[in-house]
Amino acid sequence: MAVIRIGIVGLGAQMQENLLPTLLQMPNIRIVGVCDITAARAAQIHRFLSDVPVTASVDELLTLTAPDALVLACPPQAHRDIALQAMRAGIHVFVEKPPCFTLDELEALVLANRQSGVITGVGMNFKFAKPIRQLRDMTQAAPFGRTLHVQLNHYASKPRAPLWGLDSTLRSFLLAQAIHTIDLGITFGGGELTGIRSRVQRYDDSLIVNAELVFSSGTTASLLCGTMFPYFEFDMKIVSSTSMMVELDNLWNITIHEPEHGTRATGTAKRWRGVWQPGPLDSGYERSGYYGELFEFFEAIRKRETFNANFESLLPTYRVIEQICAADSQDIGVVQTFALPTLHATSTANPGVVSNVL
Repeated sequence: MAVIRIGIVGLGAQMQENLLPTLLQMPNIRIVGVCDITAARAAQIHRFLSDVPVTASVDELLTLTAPDALVLACPPQAHRDIALQAMRAGIHVFVEKPPCFTLDELEALVLANRQSGVITGVGMNFKFAKPIRQLRDMTQAAPFGRTLHVQLNHYASKPRAPLWGLDSTLRSFLLAQAIHTIDLGITFGGGELTGIRSRVQRYDDSLIVNAELVFSSGTTASLLCGTMFPYFEFDMKIVSSTSMMVELDNLWNITIHEPEHGTRATGTAKRWRGVWQPGPLDSGYERSGYYGELFEFFEAIRKRETFNANFESLLPTYRVIEQICAADSQDIGVVQTFALPTLHATSTANPGVVSNVL
């Protein structure tokens, strides 16, 4: 297996607590340099690897170490700018979420990615969490039938002020936290995203977001999320055409509800429930999705295949974010019908949108 040379950009809390420990567990990955605007923070890599050069300049990192790929954990504006620089240089790039602030910026990243031909990835660890993988296997099995509805609840207590220099707490929350929830709604919805209805409620510095998504498959998804809650909690319910329901509790337990279930020992019961959860020996980084996302990103590099959490994969998620923000600015609930965009070398325009005010 070919060794992939990695340059790290941004050695803050997310990198030190989640991404770096995951990278250190991976075979045939060599960290060749670390960049951070704070020299003392960059030097903290020496607690883990004693001989890795550090720098405060991305230009110097690229020149001195010639990495095959960059792994970034920075503010979104740095993700955007450094990713563009890396792609122009033919370097594969993985950024923590969010990769940028707006749909326009994401479309520019997608266009640059298509022109460069490198592998890109975004740190959507929920998608790669072991319980989510198990949930996808369950819902794709023939006995489950067709997914009809997905309910996602994402409770949080922050942020209650704008992040990263933005002037919107709503956009900050959607990018920092709800991006996972929206992405999973789209993942399990199937087909093209064809409509969204949303409403934002506020009290003091907190907010609640309700959104309804509609897909060409006929599936619907309901999202309840916000910062009005006392603690973090995440759960999902998926209802099928066979009257089965699977429920995910806090990215941990999965409960399967069936209208009836027969066994030789007990015969047929009117209702039946089975439970799945990660094994006690599952590592935290594997269970939470950090190992899976990075492992598959590097495999995509080796095989020259598209990584399924790349910049382009987030276009529907960013369309939802833009529509929620737009509806909130108008202080109305709206139904949006999307015309999927065609990206051209000379344009990164927003997709055409038809709005029906309720």
